[in-house]
Amino acid sequence: AATRAAQEAQANQIASENLLVAEYAGIIKRVISQNWQIPPSARNGMMTEVRLQLVPTGEVVAVNIIQSSGNDVFDRSVLQAVERADRFSELQDLDNAVFERNFRTFTLVFRPEDLLR
Repeated sequence: AATRAAQEAQANQIASENLLVAEYAGIIKRVISQNWQIPPSARNGMMTEVRLQLVPTGEVVAVNIIQSSGNDVFDRSVLQAVERADRFSELQDLDNAVFERNFRTFTLVFRPEDLLR
């Protein structure tokens, strides 16, 4: 019974952390999207994937394209949106272990059609 209780507690903790991570990931995506100026050359089906490196203050210390759309202007617009966002101060509220597991390096995908929803 004690083992089962411990397993349930761990499962609840994981579920709680997953909800928290989804909430903060949504904040990051929303802030970057608000700063994203999609170039006129963008077409549905394009996709750029970027990896952000963050510090616990929420500051972006590096951003790299890990999958290019094949369109330099589109890729650059994504990088500029991240640079304009600059910092996600909400991340300061996270437990350090949760930050390290989920946000030290963080990957996002950008598609023009995502902003139309």
